[in-house]
Amino acid sequence: MELIATRRWFAALVYIALCSFTIASLPVNANDLQEGTEINAGNWEQMKSQTFESKTIESMVSDKIQMMVREYGLKITLKHSEPMTYGNAIMDATARYSGQVKYDPQTRKVSGYVAGIPFPDYKAIEAAPPEQAGDMLIYNWFYAGVADGDYTGCYGPYATLQIDPAKGIERIQGASATVFRTMGRTSGGPTQVGNDPNVRKLQVIVFDSPYDIAGLGIYRVVYDDGRVDDLYAYVKSVRRVRRLSGGSWMDTLAGTDILNDDTYSFTGHPIWYPRIELKEKRWVLWPVHSQPIKTHDLDEVLDYKNPPYWNFINNAWEPRQVYVVEVTTPDGHPYGKKITYMDAELPAALWTEAYTRSGEFWRIIYSTYGPEPHKPGEGGPALYQLYNFGAWDVRYAHGNYMDCGQWDSNLQLQVKDISPRLLIDAANGKRIGQKTQFGKGP
Repeated sequence: MELIATRRWFAALVYIALCSFTIASLPVNANDLQEGTEINAGNWEQMKSQTFESKTIESMVSDKIQMMVREYGLKITLKHSEPMTYGNAIMDATARYSGQVKYDPQTRKVSGYVAGIPFPDYKAIEAAPPEQAGDMLIYNWFYAGVADGDYTGCYGPYATLQIDPAKGIERIQGASATVFRTMGRTSGGPTQVGNDPNVRKLQVIVFDSPYDIAGLGIYRVVYDDGRVDDLYAYVKSVRRVRRLSGGSWMDTLAGTDILNDDTYSFTGHPIWYPRIELKEKRWVLWPVHSQPIKTHDLDEVLDYKNPPYWNFINNAWEPRQVYVVEVTTPDGHPYGKKITYMDAELPAALWTEAYTRSGEFWRIIYSTYGPEPHKPGEGGPALYQLYNFGAWDVRYAHGNYMDCGQWDSNLQLQVKDISPRLLIDAANGKRIGQKTQFGKGP
């Protein structure tokens, strides 16, 4: 009975929070801009003082995103805000297990995590010291980020693009990506699988075309106890899989400007960083409820025909409350610091601004989201899936875009199916997952 009461209390808390968000975010100013209004470089000066949902446009666009609008042609199409929701299984797991999760401010580690969101009480996070609050926000993303189901697969023949903002697309590389949770599973069966109780997930990002890079990629074992990831790569010249050094999480993902540390805008264990600090809570405009992309042509999601050739398109930007988290990086890391914008409702890293050690702005690594209709038996609200992912590097005038022709979530795979063997298979022309469903590309 106590568990049922706890679940009801948690469900009521979530319902009240979502209702409060919806009511608070409804437009109350008759002079607000209309939904569907486009904000661009040509009308920025005119639009920045206008309001949407009673907040000025300028106040909801960070300085660096403003720069992307004014100088790099990024376009913002307004959409009224919606509450973010999670599937029933994740919310049930949060209600059941979150009460036993503990944060130790001395070690900065978490104990007692089983499944769901470890720290669902955002008011308690806000009341904590800034460095503890920053850790807790990143732990929510680390354990329960919205983009990962128990299994998530991304496939496509032009999954990564290298872009020169003055000339256009330089190179297209076919790739696939797989994430398999071994901890915190909520799709049925045990919450933990595998032999090591401290393995959080297995991840594979592998290129399968063109031929010269087929098999290039990483197989990653991610731990929750602070150990650095185990990373493996396929060395084509000797036709063997080799383990990489422990610092490889700071290296670039093969053939891109994006660090392994940049996946989904932010990855990595919180204790790898000397300090993670909550700086502020604010409103921003960002796409989190774009329509599912399904099967598509690349020009439906990326403006690769017009300078600077790297802007994502056909997104709906809505007002979101976010936590702005400053991340101090360790010695040896390419970045001096990162500023990450975390959604204030549910665990989602929206974008990260990376800076050099001298404080110079370097690049933005972004993730936009959209709801993915749940599969039969999952129940409840839609899950969320990555819609766009890429990087705008203004320091070196270069961009990267990663796209998926197909997403799969929560397929009935076993932990033994996700192994370094996938790198060898890719090198021999075998693609992970189902038949590719891309449309036309460049």
